[in-house]
Amino acid sequence: MIGVRQRFTGPILYVTHDHVEAMSVGDALAVLVEGRIEDVGEPQRVYDSPGTIAVAQFLGERPMNLLSDGDAIAGIRPEHVRLDAGGALRGRIVRREPTGADAYVEVETPRGTVVVRVAASGDARAGELVGLDLPPQHVRRFDRATGIAMA
Repeated sequence: MIGVRQRFTGPILYVTHDHVEAMSVGDALAVLVEGRIEDVGEPQRVYDSPGTIAVAQFLGERPMNLLSDGDAIAGIRPEHVRLDAGGALRGRIVRREPTGADAYVEVETPRGTVVVRVAASGDARAGELVGLDLPPQHVRRFDRATGIAMA
């Protein structure tokens, strides 16, 4: 695709179902779900601040974590969550999935399952009770009824 972009000077519309491909080749990204445009923007903005829960769940190696948060749904990407003994949200690791340099651990909490990206060399193990740090600057809130991001 890069070679094609170098030969043409005008806009190119490229359609793919592969979110990684879409993120890597596009200057702008439009995410369609069931024929409706859910979000449009620069790929990194759409990834970091998805406009809807559907987009949050579509983009990423792992979907955005979605947690019950009173009248809203709180979303945070696995790479932004940290295992932290002092973290206010507590849970038990139920699964660890090594993927090479990284691993993903699933933590069952009272607010829902949280997937955390950790170093593969880390010592997080299934059955372990852990605390989680969810940095507020990385939390995205969605309206529970509509699934649309809240300001």
